[in-house]
Amino acid sequence: MTSEPDVTPDRIATLFSAEDIAARIEHLADAVVAAARRPLLVEVIMNGAVIFGADLVRALSRRGQVVEMDFIALSSYGKGTESSGDVVLEADARGAIAGRDVLLIDDILETGRTLAYARDYFASRGAAQVLTCVLLDKSAGRDPVIRPDFAGFPCPDLFVIGYGMDYAYRFRELPYIGYIKSDEAAHGADPAR
Repeated sequence: MTSEPDVTPDRIATLFSAEDIAARIEHLADAVVAAARRPLLVEVIMNGAVIFGADLVRALSRRGQVVEMDFIALSSYGKGTESSGDVVLEADARGAIAGRDVLLIDDILETGRTLAYARDYFASRGAAQVLTCVLLDKSAGRDPVIRPDFAGFPCPDLFVIGYGMDYAYRFRELPYIGYIKSDEAAHGADPAR
């Protein structure tokens, strides 16, 4: 078993500030409200999207959008920095799905497998419409199996943490989105900047 390298706050560089995230959420809420046909069942994909989901739901509510918030747990990571490729349903949605408009909220789109799995899952349970929203679109240079209806920021090919996203279950509490600088960058110039 290999151990994960120790990550300290001085090795985390900011990619998107708390202010940038807050402003982008306001724009996303406007777009979602414009597309919504009726009250939304908002399904937040745990655990990484919890903070983003809460902030987006509050922004939707401020605009008068009627929402019911629920959570579904899907995983493809575990403790590492690479996806296993297999999506696992860890906690199912509660309540009625059939005939409802569903907004799926996820933290990051890379291959699209997790979001596609969730979309197909809710469609198979009879949702009238399934919209998808991600905070980060990291699919550049890939051919994802799904494109989100709404996306916050394009994301470079970095392992990102903060604002709900973790590194070995740590750093979800950061109010910004950052990335772990390489050892060389931590002691000098940052090659990702």
